[in-house]
Amino acid sequence: MNRASTLLWNGIRLPIAAVLLLLEPIVGFICGAGLVLGVLASILFEISAVGPRFPFAKAIIISLSFGLILFLYYGLLSIFVED
Repeated sequence: MNRASTLLWNGIRLPIAAVLLLLEPIVGFICGAGLVLGVLASILFEISAVGPRFPFAKAIIISLSFGLILFLYYGLLSIFVED
């Protein structure tokens, strides 16, 4: 890459990386809590038989999607934060 394209890439990359790094504790906490608590709540509601029909599959998919979102977030973060 030449000097101009490197400067352009850094001009785009650095503000995005700064925002992603500032949001990382919030995103990590929300997605981690959503994943763990969602899976635990889904399992507890399924084995407790609270209602006649608990949508276990939907609830577990939503809970596991928090883990997928966190995985994608860290992938995006690794693109913009280079060593």
